Amino acid sequence: MKKFTTLVAIDFSRSSYVVLEKALEFTKKMDGELHVVHVVESSFFSRNRNLDSIKANGFNELKKNFSSIKEENYHCVSGKVKVEVSNTAKTLNADVIIMGNSGETHFLSELLMGSHTKEIIKYAQTPVLVIKIDHEIEYKNILVLSDLSQESAQAIKKIAKIFPKSNITLINLYYLPVENMLITYGVDQQSIQEYQDSLREESEQSVDLFLKSLALPKEIKITASALQSSLNPKEFKNEVADINYDLLAIHATQNVSFFAFDILEQSAVDVFVLK
Repeated sequence: MKKFTTLVAIDFSRSSYVVLEKALEFTKKMDGELHVVHVVESSFFSRNRNLDSIKANGFNELKKNFSSIKEENYHCVSGKVKVEVSNTAKTLNADVIIMGNSGETHFLSELLMGSHTKEIIKYAQTPVLVIKIDHEIEYKNILVLSDLSQESAQAIKKIAKIFPKSNITLINLYYLPVENMLITYGVDQQSIQEYQDSLREESEQSVDLFLKSLALPKEIKITASALQSSLNPKEFKNEVADINYDLLAIHATQNVSFFAFDILEQSAVDVFVLK
């Protein structure tokens, strides 16, 4: 049986070491295997150094702080960050890529800055867990945004498998047209109310049917509801203020939306992106 496999992208910054430490603890709980990848991008420095030498020096540095990491589990490759991290995850058949939200200024390499985090999320087929704060990777309450598609169902099942002890709150965001706009269109107040009620009921019924279709094991604690939303990322935090969660999970297509990226940037908790 395949072991649970975690891949951590590092840039040798202090923040990436914090992420790696948390990932080691998490992988140990999963009885899994952890791999580390560092990408050397094209630059004057890297072109004048042998990659094997860079890899050896990098592993020696890594061992000073993380003696449990095996040399065969350290991957130092050259190329574009988004491509090489994604390809390494694919080769390893990794279950999750774990990385920080940003890097720090470092003399020896180009870093996994915020733009790299976004690029990896866009490019990778492997789920990406973005660590926003320094804490243990153990989530009690997970908020899942779902579009109620079959792909979203598969993502939710994966979340339930990785975090079987967590409380999962599934929400489907629906949008009500602005009342003033409908009035401008000549729609009377009663018709507006009936239309809004019908949209709300339809959304709630769709969520109920979707939850039943998941057929998750009884031990998985999951609830679902429809939530009226402005679909404005800046308002999202207020819209879900009554929900208690310490991980936000987003299912996305290959073309990750601006909405998803805006929520990722503004989230105060860790974000798990699945495609």
